[in-house]
This record gives sequence, C-alpha cells and structure tokens, in this order.
Amino acid sequence: MNKIYIAAVFIVLFILIFVFLLLAGKLPFGLPGLNKTPPVKIGVLYHSSSYKLAFNGLKDKMAEDGYKDGEKVEFVVKELSDPSDATLATKELMEANVNIIYSVSTPVTTRVKNEADDTPIVFNIVGDPIGPGFAKSFAEPGMNLTGCTNLSASLSGKRLEIFKQAFPNIKRVVTFYDPANAFSALSIQETRKAASGLGIEVKEVLVKSVEEIDAELAKLRPGEFDGFYNTPDARVVGRIDKVVARANELKIPVMGHEEDLAVKGVALTYGANFYLLGRDCAIVVENIIRGHSPKTEPVISPSKLELIINQKTLDAIGKT
Repeated sequence: MNKIYIAAVFIVLFILIFVFLLLAGKLPFGLPGLNKTPPVKIGVLYHSSSYKLAFNGLKDKMAEDGYKDGEKVEFVVKELSDPSDATLATKELMEANVNIIYSVSTPVTTRVKNEADDTPIVFNIVGDPIGPGFAKSFAEPGMNLTGCTNLSASLSGKRLEIFKQAFPNIKRVVTFYDPANAFSALSIQETRKAASGLGIEVKEVLVKSVEEIDAELAKLRPGEFDGFYNTPDARVVGRIDKVVARANELKIPVMGHEEDLAVKGVALTYGANFYLLGRDCAIVVENIIRGHSPKTEPVISPSKLELIINQKTLDAIGKT
C-alpha cells in the first residue's frame, strides 16, 4: 500500500513538473502559441492623411526588418480628427499599456509628452525638436523622447526664397498658422527673416480651429495676395484641400513643405518626404525595442530634400 502511495505521489509530481516546464517554454516542444513572446505594443498617433505617410513608411520598413504587425509588434493606431484630440488618445494608449508611442507632428507630440509619463516616445515630422523641449540635443536627447525631424522650421526661409525664384513678381503672400503650435511659431520667425531680404510682405493669419481656417479662406479676395505660403502647421495641413481649392479660385500659387501636398494640388513643395522619414524612423523604434534608451538614441535628420512642381496646378491657374 505504501509503495503504491509513494509511486502515485512521484507520478503526480512528475506530471506537475512536466506541465510547469512545458508552460515555461523550457522543453524543446510545446503547445502552439504557449512559447511565443507577447508582441511589443506600439501606440501610433497622427492627424490627416499627409501625416499617415510617416506611419506607412515606418510600418513597411519594420515589416521588412522582421517586425510584422500582429507578430512581433502590435500597432494600436489613433487617427485623429484634430491635433487637440491627442490628449485623450494618449490617455487611452496608456490605459492599453503600450510599450512605445509613435507620434507624428509637433502639436501631437506636445500633447503626448504631457500625458505619457516615462513611456518611450518616438516622434516624427517635428521641424525643430529642441525648441519645443522634445530633446536637449540631436546627438543625445536626454529625455524619454527621440525620433526624426524634417527640419522644416530651418527650411522656411529657403522655401520662401524658392517661391520667389519661381514667381519673381510675388510681393505679398498670406500664410495661416496656429499660434499655439510651438513649431509654427519657430517657422514663421525664419519666414519673416527671409521675407525682409526678398522684398516680400507676409500677411500672417492666426487660426485656432478648422472653422477659423475655412472662415479666413473665404475672406481672401482676388488680387489681394500674389501667393499662399503654407507655414508647416498640422491643423492647416489637415485642410490643405480647402486651401488649394480657394487658391485656385483666386489664381494664386501655393508653396508647401512636403511632396504629398503637391499630390493634393499645391503648386510647389520643398522639403523631406514623409514616407521616407517614416522608414528612417523605423530604426529608432527597433533600437528601443532592443533595449536602447531614448535618452541616448540620436535624432535622425532627413537624408534627402525634394523640390516638387505640380505642372497641372500651374496650368490651371495660368502660371506656366
């Protein structure tokens, strides 16, 4: 009887140990799915289809590198109607226990930074990461944020210069931007400096909502301005279709900062390609997954700047 009892105890112990090792993945075989490491959850926030390109580029490059959505990583995407929606969206991502947040544009990243505590944040399409306080330096950010910059603030003066070269008769242009957008405020400073040397008067129109953008566009009158200079601003970019439509009615060219805007009808664009910047930023996200700290992960600048001319738009407004 005792021998039978002891044997039964040993059998039970053996089964328990076997099951424990099986579940822990210590055996060279196991049930499907039990040995898999949970995917890294990456929260994604962007506003408008133009900024979505920066996510598409990231997602495509990470898949090529072996980080496919639904396998090693899981993207939790928040497509925002307005940059101000990023505050609530970030709270929702934090409740979902994401491991990394990928935020696109300065106003979105500003709100993410205020809500995300110590969660690693990888930003993109940020014209100047130093000014808004996203990084202490390009080489060593020193914070829980790092990512990619499109250098759009520093290129604002050059962009206006190209606009003048393309249309020498331009003397007065209008630009819209949100004064609460730290990046737009930096961009307009560079624009003002360039304008004085180029002999261009820049009319600054402050807009704080989509409704204000539409209302101010309706106020523009024929002959009032020679061109629309698009200050890089997430909210205005989100209404670029409306901007182009009104500019075409007024027969004036629009100058933009990214190739996708040319696809949407902007006459000229000069700057970094958002899709390619997304691909560039994939290595930053992958390095953080591998254990790198955002504090020491360098900010990446665009390797290529592009000048795009939309001849169809120029023909339509009689600026061939």
